[in-house]
Amino acid sequence: MSKNSKASGVDQEEGEGKKSDSTQINVDRNLGETDIKAAKVGNLEGGNSPHRKSEHTKASGDGKNVSRGLVDTAAPFESVKEAVTKFGGIVDWKAHKSLALERQKQVQLELEKAAAEIPEFQRRSAAAEKAKMEALLELETTKRAIEELKLSLESSQRAEAQAKQDSELAQLRAAEMERGIAADASVAAKTQLEVARARHVAAKDELAAVRDELEGLRAQLVALAAEQAAAAERAATVVFAAREAERAAEELTLELIMAKEALEAAQAAHLEAEEHRIGASMARDQDLFNWDKELKQAQEEVDHLGEQLAQARDLKSTLEAATGSLVGLKGELAAFTEAALTQEPEDKKELDEVKVSIEKAREEVNFLKVASASLAAELEKENAALAPMRQREGMASVAVASLEMELERVNAEIEAAKSKEKGAREDMVELPRELQRAAMEADEARSAALAAQEELRKAREELEQVSATVNTVESRLLAAVKEMEAAKATEKLAAAAARALQESEQAAIMEPAAGEGGGAAVTLPVEEYLILSKRAREAEELASEKVSAAVSQIEVAKASETRSLEALAAAMAELAVKKEALKAATERADKAKEGKLAVEQELRAWRSEHVQRRKSGVGARSAAVAAAPSANSPQPPSPPTVVEEPPPPKPAAPPTYPAEPSPPKTYLRESREGDAAAAPPETKARKKKSLFPRLSTFLGKKKT
Repeated sequence: MSKNSKASGVDQEEGEGKKSDSTQINVDRNLGETDIKAAKVGNLEGGNSPHRKSEHTKASGDGKNVSRGLVDTAAPFESVKEAVTKFGGIVDWKAHKSLALERQKQVQLELEKAAAEIPEFQRRSAAAEKAKMEALLELETTKRAIEELKLSLESSQRAEAQAKQDSELAQLRAAEMERGIAADASVAAKTQLEVARARHVAAKDELAAVRDELEGLRAQLVALAAEQAAAAERAATVVFAAREAERAAEELTLELIMAKEALEAAQAAHLEAEEHRIGASMARDQDLFNWDKELKQAQEEVDHLGEQLAQARDLKSTLEAATGSLVGLKGELAAFTEAALTQEPEDKKELDEVKVSIEKAREEVNFLKVASASLAAELEKENAALAPMRQREGMASVAVASLEMELERVNAEIEAAKSKEKGAREDMVELPRELQRAAMEADEARSAALAAQEELRKAREELEQVSATVNTVESRLLAAVKEMEAAKATEKLAAAAARALQESEQAAIMEPAAGEGGGAAVTLPVEEYLILSKRAREAEELASEKVSAAVSQIEVAKASETRSLEALAAAMAELAVKKEALKAATERADKAKEGKLAVEQELRAWRSEHVQRRKSGVGARSAAVAAAPSANSPQPPSPPTVVEEPPPPKPAAPPTYPAEPSPPKTYLRESREGDAAAAPPETKARKKKSLFPRLSTFLGKKKT
């Protein structure tokens, strides 16, 4: 009966497994092992008896007391989809994975696009800032030109008013002269004189004001020049400090390199000293052996030279004897020459023989002299060769002592090298910190230098503005001086006209009165009157032309200012647009980074949850192993709730998921193997044939 029940249970499980395989393949990877266990238990318990259900519940209760990883399966689920939905999973995990990968790729692309757009926006922002500065400079130039044109317009208007006033006074004076009014009673002359005086006073006041303003500007210019010099000194000091910091950093780097080289040199010197010490000891032994050998050879040479010296002495005695015999032969020769007169015929033959013997004796003497000289030279040479040998023999002991001292010195150098190596190691520990401090000081010095350069640039701009203001004031001063000169010229003309009137009046008084009611009158020729009126009209036309030219220049300057303002507004608008685009790109980059971090966090959470569930599966396996010996019921065993531990996941990059075996796959394999062990051989073979292709397909899909 138990065999039939087992067979029926296996058949039912096979049917249920075939029904739920198509659904279980699409389960999300986030579904835990416990959820799959609960779903499969529910599917398997759908056709079992209540007694089996209670047994399984009891076993589940026992396992729950042992480990918290088991789930109560008293209320079975109808399908895997219902279990997944109940526990908050996603059924279509392939679509979810593809969407997550697509979203991650899109975020990565947006991040790369934003990173590529940032330099372009920065360049555009810099270009907009440059255009803004150029527009501001052009605006300043235009304003300066407008000020100069306004000054020229004011001077032109003032000149026009003066010309009109002069022409009116000239016409009035001409009318008075036509009416014959005297100079004292001439209103035009008095008015012209008062106008000239008023102009002179106004010109003096304006000149004084301009001079005061010029003095103030000069003082301000001196102050700005002093401030510029101070800023230049500060900038030079900061630059010098930066250079000193860089030099200090370079020196520290060089010291570090030198310390490393010294350490290596010390180590090499240590090894070389060891080799030198060993070589010195070996060389000392070899030198001692060689010196003993050379000493023996020198002794033998000394004995040989003693023998040669004895031979030389013998040759010397022989030479002295030969010299004595030569002297005797010379005496005999003299005697023979004296007796030759008497015995010449008889002794001629003997004389020839004596001459031959004398020649032979001379040759022997010369030979003996040469041999003596060669022996003396050889003796001196041997003495000279013997002296270095004796000196070397005396220096041998000195060399031994010097070698011992050299050995001591090498040992001292080894100790010094070790101490230097220790100090170099300490310096190598301290030098990176000093380098870091020097780098920080260099950065601070660079920032201070940049600030000083910015202050210097601002001071130069202020100096340029003040220079432009000074130029404007100088132009105004020049215009005032010209106006003063014109006023002086007008005053001179008025004085000359007054003098001419007085002279004409005096001349009229001196002339006799003629006719009735004849009074003093000044008559002008018609040509002179026409010339004066023509000059007045020309002066008025010239003044009006100057005014119109100044007005046109002002209009041109206003139009240029309007264009500059429009260009500045356009540049500001473009700068605002670029700033907004840069801000949007930065926000997109931040969002992309946040999305990337969120995906990584989600992946880490999934991994931690998977590890926890795997640990809970290990606990459940230990509980099942503990409860297996006590289960003596004839009922078929409940489906296993244990999964074999998958291999640890390989570390992978955040955009890709690690290829790990899925919990449902492990459960299917183990449950099918457990049931196949209790089934007949035919069922077992049939199940293997139907399950293996699906498992291989499922594993292939999981790995991809």
